Amino acid sequence: MNVKRGLWLFAIAIFLGSQSQTAAVASVDLSTGIRYVSDSGTLSDCSAKAKAALETYLPGASESSPGSGEWSAMGQNVATGAASSGAAVRCYPLPKGYLVTFICAVQLPANPYPAHALCLNIAHKFYGGAITPLAAMPTATPVPTGCATTNLVGSWVSDNDPKLSFNMQLNGDLTDNEGVSGNWIIDGETVTLTYYGNHTLKLSPDGKHLSGPGYNLTRKC
Repeated sequence: MNVKRGLWLFAIAIFLGSQSQTAAVASVDLSTGIRYVSDSGTLSDCSAKAKAALETYLPGASESSPGSGEWSAMGQNVATGAASSGAAVRCYPLPKGYLVTFICAVQLPANPYPAHALCLNIAHKFYGGAITPLAAMPTATPVPTGCATTNLVGSWVSDNDPKLSFNMQLNGDLTDNEGVSGNWIIDGETVTLTYYGNHTLKLSPDGKHLSGPGYNLTRKC
């Protein structure tokens, strides 16, 4: 099963489940783009972690076909018994190690948390990052401002090439000034930047600078 196709199957199933409820307005929230690269380990190692990470939050994780490395799980609305959340974790073998992606869909308002919060905790459970409670989603989620050391949200400019800049978003996506997209993951002061390959960078204590092989970036804040 193709990962993107799997995400849409989640979304459709969750949406159809929402139609069995009362006249309350329901919608489906999607999260894509979170990924992680390991320089060591096998596809089997990735699959074992994927299954365990999914089952921390959703029951009955299953592989689309034996050895495919594509795992998915769905959760139900306790009141209606219909699907109300889903996630897929996909492992891809690399010459050394593996790449893993995370996608999620949740029905709102049946779930008190957004899809990105679910995906982020599944991803953190997978690679040992910080786990946070799945808190209720506020009526409006403010976009962080300033130079926080817990995220990379904001505009970044290359110190080596002033023509190169990035807009980094809260969901882990990034877009450069020419529209090329990528992703970022932060774990403490270590940042994995996926942009024309994978790059390991270090975030400065003041949250203003990213540095590492190939990139030196400054955040406007």
